[in-house]
Amino acid sequence: MLYAGLDVHKDFVQACFVDEEGKIARESKYTTSVAGLHRLCQQAKDAKCVLEASTSCLPVFDALQAQGVSVRVAHPLKVKAIASAKLKTDKVDARMLAQLERADLIPESHVPDKPTRELKQLVRQHMSLTEERTTIKNQVHALLVKNGVHPPFKSLFTKRTRAWLKINTAGVLSLALEQSFERIETLDKQRNVIDSEIIKKAEANPDAMLLKTIPGVGWFSALLLAVEIDGVERFVDEEHLQSYAGLTPSTRQSGNTTRSGHISKQGNPIIRWALVQDAWIAVNHSKRFKKTFTRFKKRHKNVNVAIIAVARKMLRCAYFMLSRRQAFSENA
Repeated sequence: MLYAGLDVHKDFVQACFVDEEGKIARESKYTTSVAGLHRLCQQAKDAKCVLEASTSCLPVFDALQAQGVSVRVAHPLKVKAIASAKLKTDKVDARMLAQLERADLIPESHVPDKPTRELKQLVRQHMSLTEERTTIKNQVHALLVKNGVHPPFKSLFTKRTRAWLKINTAGVLSLALEQSFERIETLDKQRNVIDSEIIKKAEANPDAMLLKTIPGVGWFSALLLAVEIDGVERFVDEEHLQSYAGLTPSTRQSGNTTRSGHISKQGNPIIRWALVQDAWIAVNHSKRFKKTFTRFKKRHKNVNVAIIAVARKMLRCAYFMLSRRQAFSENA
């Protein structure tokens, strides 16, 4: 039996194969072209392979898995905690991974299947368009402040305000504003196309349909949570899921003293971001979440702490709903 550590880069893969005694059997470098990956798969057929999680690792992982090669993906931060070297080269990294695989010490990272990865890409495209749109809107606000222009309307992004700005601005400012509004219109059209696809995919996803019943959770958030959780059975209990999202309080213990601090923020930032956004809506549409918000706000005198508590409770509800295949209930 051979054990292979694969240090994956954009253009190549550095591989180290070791035997059961830990001796290096061979070291090779493969390109990430079709021919290079085919060669890697042929030489790794009788080996247990491991590679670190990264953007570049997925094509290599898929190629190996398609050929029936035993392959795992290691969590990079946890690998570093187990074994780190002062001398860091591609060969050293590959050797380290091979030895960890041989000793069965690989902290494995979850790899979603291809359909789930495509849904994640769809969700992230919505987020990318929204972020770009927000950036342009902020630029419009900044342009008006710098030039001392104050439209007599609450919203800057209506047809009425745009018409007013055309009349009351000139030169480079008028040109910049008009181009900004056109870019926002284009992004709105693109996001509408993405949102239609998100609704279609969410309606075909049983987990997303269940999560949509939680107050404050729309189609976008429902699909986001479904694909980011990617199977609630991966988590032992609701606390493990909350920890995965970085919504559990950090804990410091010394002797008989235990102190709880702010949330860890270690984990999946996308789930955490989505739930915090949805929590603000949920407190106005659910007595259950409103009660949690009020209790924590009164105890901590801080709305942010209260809204995090609501987000954590929403994720707890999501865990039991997905586990039991039950829709949300105010009385649960």
